[in-house]
Amino acid sequence: MLKVGYAQEVMTPPTGIDLAGYFNVRLNEGMYDDLFVKVIAMEIDGKRTGLVTLELCSIVKPLFEAIKAKVDAEFGEGLYENLLICATHTHTGPRFKNQEKQDNEIVQYAFDMTVDAVVRGLKRAFMNLLPAEFEATKVYNNPYGFVRRYWMKSGDIVTNPGWRNPNIDKPECDFDRTINILAVKQGGRIAALICNIANHGDTIGGNLISADWYGRFTQEVQHELKTSLPVMILDDASGDINHFDFHQDIKQTGYHEAVRVGRGYARIVVDALANLKPIAADKLVIKNTSVTIPHRQISDEELAAAQHTLDTVPDIKKEGDFESQDLANKVPAALRHFAQRVLDCRAKSTPSHDCRLTSIEIGDSLAFVSLPGEPFNGISRAIREASKFEYTFVAELAQSVSGYVPMKECFARGGYEVQPGVNTVAPEAADAIIEASIKNL
Repeated sequence: MLKVGYAQEVMTPPTGIDLAGYFNVRLNEGMYDDLFVKVIAMEIDGKRTGLVTLELCSIVKPLFEAIKAKVDAEFGEGLYENLLICATHTHTGPRFKNQEKQDNEIVQYAFDMTVDAVVRGLKRAFMNLLPAEFEATKVYNNPYGFVRRYWMKSGDIVTNPGWRNPNIDKPECDFDRTINILAVKQGGRIAALICNIANHGDTIGGNLISADWYGRFTQEVQHELKTSLPVMILDDASGDINHFDFHQDIKQTGYHEAVRVGRGYARIVVDALANLKPIAADKLVIKNTSVTIPHRQISDEELAAAQHTLDTVPDIKKEGDFESQDLANKVPAALRHFAQRVLDCRAKSTPSHDCRLTSIEIGDSLAFVSLPGEPFNGISRAIREASKFEYTFVAELAQSVSGYVPMKECFARGGYEVQPGVNTVAPEAADAIIEASIKNL
């Protein structure tokens, strides 16, 4: 028998904390809306699993470790390995450092509060287990997502090349526009929704806390269905996807964009609920494996070019937000920043790191698959094409830490996402993850 429980806990940090997602410091000056830890717990014939989303840009290794320690202490060893824990990827949440102790009291408070919120959410979700049924549907419809890497007429690849840039030729590729939707039915009603959508959580900018479009999506779905049901989003592979339509000349940064995108996705999902179909949840199989991800190696030529940039480009500080498009615009601060990253990659990188991959398989039709870091969407497309499960939910920023994971062919083309840095991935990383994920399924 399937049982499902759910809970959410506030994890909004205090003012004064640095916000994640950009290169410059952005100290929090308030909030548009709260951030949440969301938990959907499941049990089939006594075996337990759960999905946990944190409204963060990413989850640093010390946060994973602290969550594991608390979950093991509260529930005993074993449950943590059965969970899928991921970030939504909002760029207006707190920045936590990859270190055991955070920089100051405010950041440490927010870090500890987040860990405690996960444990409280898990505890309540498992206490709330009730008999349930699953219904699912999917649509191939993502009009608010765009491949952000473009072929230019010069033959180069540029990330975020600018509004109505006349030198744009076409996007680098297409992407998987599948939106998977899973409804939890209890007592004849939809009691919770899990949705899998590919798009970056960077619509707002600025210095105010927000869950970004994920939060607006949740509120709009609740409004449409006239109930405050739990709504969880698993962010599909979006390393090369964002909401910017560069063929337009409109303002696409600000809270209004979070509202527009969130409401748009909510409309698609609510309309699709009419097509829900029951799926069997008669067995639960959880598989964990490890994949070794090789790191980027810097050649002598790359090192010399980076040093030349540092020697010749003036050191001019950039005012305001420092974003990926500054590289395309050849802003001096960006050129120097990424040149220094090349030197750091050569001097400080280790050969590789290991990432945990998890699959949660329910019945013969439903699977949840984790991916580390910010994988390009081609990775998730390859996994879905090989999966035997009709509904394959792919969650990025899950289980382990990694940076961007571009497709192998993208490295020679250039663009923001393939810029070297300490322990950034090698071109072979995507293929290694795809192979290990498919094998795990």
